[in-house]
Amino acid sequence: MTPPIPNWIKYKHIPGYTNIYSLQPNETRIFGTESLYGDWNGRVLLMAKDFACSKLIRDRIAEGDPRPFRHEPSLRTNTRLRKCADCIATGARPEACGILYGSVLAGMLRDDDSMSGTLPSRKLALDYGSRIVSFVRSSMPNLQVVACMGEDSWLAATKSFDITLCWKEASRATTPTFAKNTYVIAVHHPARASNEKMIRAWDLVSQTLSASGTFPSKEQRRA
Repeated sequence: MTPPIPNWIKYKHIPGYTNIYSLQPNETRIFGTESLYGDWNGRVLLMAKDFACSKLIRDRIAEGDPRPFRHEPSLRTNTRLRKCADCIATGARPEACGILYGSVLAGMLRDDDSMSGTLPSRKLALDYGSRIVSFVRSSMPNLQVVACMGEDSWLAATKSFDITLCWKEASRATTPTFAKNTYVIAVHHPARASNEKMIRAWDLVSQTLSASGTFPSKEQRRA
């Protein structure tokens, strides 16, 4: 279950962004992607850099979407991600699948109408992202593996974990980085990575789970 949302998240302001809670005051999710993988008791945390642009949410609200802060099943990022992440999931229901899927910017929605590219107010955004990672770490009692999807996610996470390894080295590593009782792994963004890079990175995630005794059996894996 999603933990209570602290005020420093609910009322955060960063230039160039709209906070989801200013548009949806009653929203209870911290990450819109919890609708895909939303297990706060899981052992795996997947972290992207941001959720989406504010225009997407405003358009969904205008269309009468009952829960606009949710993942888009047909988005290339999500379809490619599922091909890898479903293999390590331990259940079919998002809230009991063994995985939490979030982003370091949580509910901060970029106002530049872009779904990719350089983050607005990047330093402020990543400083906030590091705090988000720390909050999530403390809210996931069974956390063992963090997969950072892209350089910005890696930068925010490594600040939280006090890791000095740079993204370039981490993305080529054949072993995970161990810090604060957690394995942290650099994973290329699913929308842009080659199949080879995706397979190599997710093999490392799978091997890490297997070595730590958390990798599900074939019978347990998500259908």
